[in-house]
Amino acid sequence: MADTDKAKALAEEVLDCVSFRLRRTARMVAKRYDDALRPVGLRNTQFSVLGALAYLGETGIGELAVQMATDGTTLTRNLDVLVRRGLIENVPAKDGRVRRVRLTSLGQETLEEALPLWRAAQTKTLKSMGSDTWLETRQILADIEAVEAG
Repeated sequence: MADTDKAKALAEEVLDCVSFRLRRTARMVAKRYDDALRPVGLRNTQFSVLGALAYLGETGIGELAVQMATDGTTLTRNLDVLVRRGLIENVPAKDGRVRRVRLTSLGQETLEEALPLWRAAQTKTLKSMGSDTWLETRQILADIEAVEAG
């Protein structure tokens, strides 16, 4: 096999990596949601944080990170932006080593303003892939999450 054939075969193998394909697809889909949420000044990741806080209520960032399956550094960066915008606030905790946050009334209003934009992106995404495909994909993703969670 020629060197160029080996390089091409290696590249095809690497580009078929589960992690690469999932991340690539996630970035592509996230762009649709980012574009949809731009009028309210939110990125998809920030919208998800607001939604998680609306669901969880006041919580520690450790718990929030677990619920969102994200690392603390990325979450902290998103939280800091949302705090500066007044959408969430830090809450004093008994243990000074623990950071707690909650949605502000402005955060709740922004989430409610963003919901129709998010719903439009969600509808467009589901329509493009088909509801049956989404149901199957959602189950596959849940299965992968369960395996990875151990």
